[in-house]
Amino acid sequence: MKYLLLFFTCTTFAQVQKFIPIDNETLEFISEVNYTLYANKKPIFSNLTSKDSITRLPKDITFDSICFNKLNYKTIGYKKENLTEIILLTKTAYDLDEVIIPNSKPKEIVIGEECRFVKRKSSILTANPDYGLIFRENDLKNKVIKRLTFFVEKVKYKTTYKIKFYAAHETGNFMTLQYLELNELLFESPIFTIEKGTKNKVEINLEDYDINITDKNIFACLELQSYYDDNNTAIQPETKDGTRLKFQLSNLANYYSKTYDINTKKTSDYVININAMINRDFAFMFFKKPHKSELVAPAIILYATKTNEHLKENK
Repeated sequence: MKYLLLFFTCTTFAQVQKFIPIDNETLEFISEVNYTLYANKKPIFSNLTSKDSITRLPKDITFDSICFNKLNYKTIGYKKENLTEIILLTKTAYDLDEVIIPNSKPKEIVIGEECRFVKRKSSILTANPDYGLIFRENDLKNKVIKRLTFFVEKVKYKTTYKIKFYAAHETGNFMTLQYLELNELLFESPIFTIEKGTKNKVEINLEDYDINITDKNIFACLELQSYYDDNNTAIQPETKDGTRLKFQLSNLANYYSKTYDINTKKTSDYVININAMINRDFAFMFFKKPHKSELVAPAIILYATKTNEHLKENK
């Protein structure tokens, strides 16, 4: 599916009396948000935002402020003159950002998502940081990364690769596109091997590297090194026979990838936030969330321990 880019302007309420609620993190359309109009600090009108279109306020009501609230979102209010067409709501909790595995030793934390795989959705490994996941500073704070897992389609040729973590900075405007600037290389693993015939889960132990990144976002990716045939000779297989990383359903907006222009037949020089783009386009075009199968991400998962648990373990 090809997604169109739409551009909303943050028009002030003095010009129009309409708005659309959007999730501040994922850019998903949010339906049926409670809102209340106030005049002199007294509520004068309450209703729900539309479930399938822009919400338009009654023109015959005089008010000076408005308040929005919805379950699992922070309440937010605006003075009339500060109200814009786009209302960004922030979640009060995130379900999958941090999951404790109680029977591990020491207690392990899942950073990322463990969701259902998407059939016929995978991407070939590349030699450059063409796609991957951003793990944000808040996800990594006070944690030591212990291991990384990913999932592959059945491997046709012995494959060597490296795990790399880049310092990353999100730029651009969520109203147009969110880009990712890759800065210094924070971690580069030795060369690992996926043997021919491997399928599904690949787990890499990172305990020896003491990866404790507390003040940066990181972009995690797998970078291809080489393929080998049965005689252990380096080869370049056809694209269809390359090793492919599986994708899973995603509730986050942390999947960044380069894009391919079908007209010029060229790959972009930058990576963009794919799921944020899809959520935004569905919100502004159709006033709804995309089907869950539209939102996918590479199945890369980090496992970590709290910094204090790591120190206890090494005493």
